Amino acid sequence: MDDVISKLAEIELAASKIMENVVEEKKSLSLENEARIKAFDDEVDKKTEEKLEGIRKGLEVDMEQELLLQKQQTEATLKKMEAGYEQRVEAMVQELYDKILRM
Repeated sequence: MDDVISKLAEIELAASKIMENVVEEKKSLSLENEARIKAFDDEVDKKTEEKLEGIRKGLEVDMEQELLLQKQQTEATLKKMEAGYEQRVEAMVQELYDKILRM
């Protein structure tokens, strides 16, 4: 009977040690998994930031080109307006001069 109790105690002790080892291994695997998840998240964040930076730069280039085009178009429009003004002013001045002389 003592042998049976002794064996049961040994089995219980072995089972207890196994359970402790399982808990420790579970903690270790959990820490490893968390480290992998963090590394994955960091890598995804880094790649996302790189892509966003590329998109930002592309948009800045597009915006600068669009602004340059608008500036060129505005300058051309202003030149046309100035030329038209100069032509009309000359005619209006001449007409006014002629009217004054006829008086």
